[in-house]
Amino acid sequence: MTAPTLNGPLEVGLRALTLLSAAFPKSFDIASLSFLDYTLVHSREFGGPDSLHPDVPNHRSEITVKRDLLEHGLQVMVRARLVTLRMEPEGIVYAATDNAPGFVDLLESEYLQELRTRAEWVMEAFGHIDAATLRSLIAGLGGVENSTTGYYSGPDNRGIS
Repeated sequence: MTAPTLNGPLEVGLRALTLLSAAFPKSFDIASLSFLDYTLVHSREFGGPDSLHPDVPNHRSEITVKRDLLEHGLQVMVRARLVTLRMEPEGIVYAATDNAPGFVDLLESEYLQELRTRAEWVMEAFGHIDAATLRSLIAGLGGVENSTTGYYSGPDNRGIS
């Protein structure tokens, strides 16, 4: 069985890498990256540029179901030595390595150029917000953190309408 290309670990990992490169050298936990990835893809909902992906029914549930995919994508980027993970007192955080911004700049497709533009906007709009506030924004989208697992789930995993 092959991994999906659209919204597969490589694409999600590249989105995370682009976000982390735009925020370099700042680091984020997985919950914050989940929210930032959601805002990257659906930027129009947050007063930003046109969204990268079209709206689909119940797309708000993406934030609750893509966390595992985001973790897999980050693992791909860690293995490529473009992202590093560190243990901090508040948990595991991810950051771009010194090589990441240069690597991202080498990617020339129209989609990746749009991704960089959105990532810069996301970091301007949300990059300064602390993790606790980002978690409350996730809850506002319909995802609620489970204090035991750290995962987010919405009503019946469908998000809010």
